[in-house]
Amino acid sequence: MNTLSAQTIQHLMRKHHKTIRGIAEEWNLTMKRVRQVRTQGVSGEHYVMDWLEILTGDPRHMV
Repeated sequence: MNTLSAQTIQHLMRKHHKTIRGIAEEWNLTMKRVRQVRTQGVSGEHYVMDWLEILTGDPRHMV
């Protein structure tokens, strides 16, 4: 998988009860970056794996 759409990220955040603030604090990201990913999605295999781990706890989780 090479991309995660903004809709998919928002869906996974709701499904796994993740908040912008919670992700930012747990993963040492800025809230601005989390919001950016929520609105634009991510592309690139490594970024997708990172965000799947952030959102689901499992980097191998397939949507």
